[in-house]
Order: sequence, then structure tokens, then C-alpha cells
Amino acid sequence: MKVKSYPKLLIGATIIILASCFSVPASAADKKAASASENNMTELQKQARSYRTEGLEAQRTNDYDAALNLYQKAVALDPNYAVPYNDMGIIYESKGDNDRAMDSYFRAIKVDPFYESAYTNLAILYESRRDLVNAAACWQKRSELGSLDDPWTQKAIARLRDIKLSMSDGSLQDTNEQNVLDLIKDMAVYKEELGKDDKALSRDHFTKAKRSFKEGDLATAMKEAIDAQYFDPDNKEIEKFIEKTQTRALSL
Repeated sequence: MKVKSYPKLLIGATIIILASCFSVPASAADKKAASASENNMTELQKQARSYRTEGLEAQRTNDYDAALNLYQKAVALDPNYAVPYNDMGIIYESKGDNDRAMDSYFRAIKVDPFYESAYTNLAILYESRRDLVNAAACWQKRSELGSLDDPWTQKAIARLRDIKLSMSDGSLQDTNEQNVLDLIKDMAVYKEELGKDDKALSRDHFTKAKRSFKEGDLATAMKEAIDAQYFDPDNKEIEKFIEKTQTRALSL
């Protein structure tokens, strides 16, 4: 199989393109949020999330082919659902198909330019290829997106600093390679915990929802809040947030 060549600074260029092409104007966001207020989530969106949940179950039992098939069904029903793209990337990595894994992570970012986990996965994948330029760009984006009290934000900041040092001082190479191995182990644990804990997924979506609301992107705020509610339906804080977002959209 021919190995794809990913040019230097590709991530940086992609981020700029995504920022300009996928930002939602306020008026469009208002309409989308107002429309979402009627039923919160379509039947297709609900089915997509159901397929994703089934995919996780298959993945936990190491039935990767079944999991991959279910994730593909999920994105077929809801192409704007970033999570299954990221899941597919993880499976492709486990199969040793890093090119498809990278493509999947890029798709996740294209759908959701603020999807933190996809940047983390890309950064580690680039580091495994010794592509420190693109890895640094991913860690930079991850550090910008995450809150400072997030452990993975701190890891991104530290890793970015280490890469910059290693690019100017070759004597740090052995230490940096050990750091990469440690990060890969940490990420494996994180992926496993996130896959098992619906409330962890809910928190991940809710964090994005609140950030989008603060930035005035009501469409994304509503979308992420609905996803958060799906994984934690009894959470009153999320319920109130959705009501607040709906009221804000309808008042503009």
C-alpha cells in the first residue's frame, strides 16, 4: 500500500481553513438553535448515537470490525457527528492502518474544529512518525482549546515545550521518546475510560457547549448540549443550559 505523504505544516493550514469555512454566522446559528428547540434531536441523530454506543460495546470486546461497521453507520446517519470519526481513527490505529486513522481524525476535526480528543490523537500519531512540526501544531491547538485545569491541556503545553526544546537541542531526544511512550500509555487509559463512562462523554460535550455559548455560536452550543444530554439525560444543569440557549436564540 502506498503511504500518503503529509506535508509539513499541514495541520496549521487545515486549522486556518477550518476556522474560515466552518464558522457559523450568528443568524444561521440562531435559526439552527431555534429549530433544534422543537425536538432537540432528530430520530436519525438518536439512531446515530445508538449505533455509536453499540460500536463501543463491540470495541470493548475487541470486535473491531463490528465496531467499525457501527461507527460507519453512525456517521452515515449523522455526518456532523464527530465522535464516531474519532472512534474509527482509534480502531484504524489498533489495526496498524495509520493513514486511515489520520484521515479519520481529520474528518472529526473538519466536522468539529473544537474537538480536543482528535487533536490529541493526531499529535501522538504524528509524534510516532517523528513528524515534530505537525505534532507541535496539534499540541498547540489542543492547548488553546482546553481549559487550564484539564490534565490533557497541561500535557499538551508540556509536550509542546519539549518538542521545541528537542528541535533546538538533539541531546533531549532520548527523554522525548520516553515522554511519547508515556503519553501513548496515558492516552490509551483515557480512551478506555471515556468509552466506558457515558458521563465522561457527557462532560466532554457539555464543556464544548458552554464554550460555544460564550463565543456566541448558539448552533454548536445547542448541538453539543444535546449530545451531552443524550449521555446523561438526568443532568438538570444540562437541561437548564438547553433552555437558556433556546431562549437566547429566540430572543435575537
